[in-house]
Amino acid sequence: MESELAPGVIAWAALEPVRGREQGGHRPVLVVASAGYLDAVTTLVMVLPITTTGRGWPNHVGVEGPSGLDRPSWIMTEQPRTLSRDRLTGIAGHVSIDCLASVKAWLADFLDL
Repeated sequence: MESELAPGVIAWAALEPVRGREQGGHRPVLVVASAGYLDAVTTLVMVLPITTTGRGWPNHVGVEGPSGLDRPSWIMTEQPRTLSRDRLTGIAGHVSIDCLASVKAWLADFLDL
């Protein structure tokens, strides 16, 4: 699975334990770490959780592309998280280039990049 990780890939992750309002459970996450980061930092991965609950929030980006998910889903751009790669349990698919660009725009806004 290591070689399959790239920006825009949707992976399954075991997110427990969590604190407060963090997303938990076994759920899909979007890899947002750069290819350079993924090559240099071989034990960690930066992700965003994905939810099937549509809240209508503009920063929840709808999943588009061959995601491998069987329900409408949204990427929670307000919850970036760095995980141990040991938490990843499989690859589902990936998002479209436009979807990833929208996610990156929200991250740039939230992180003042």
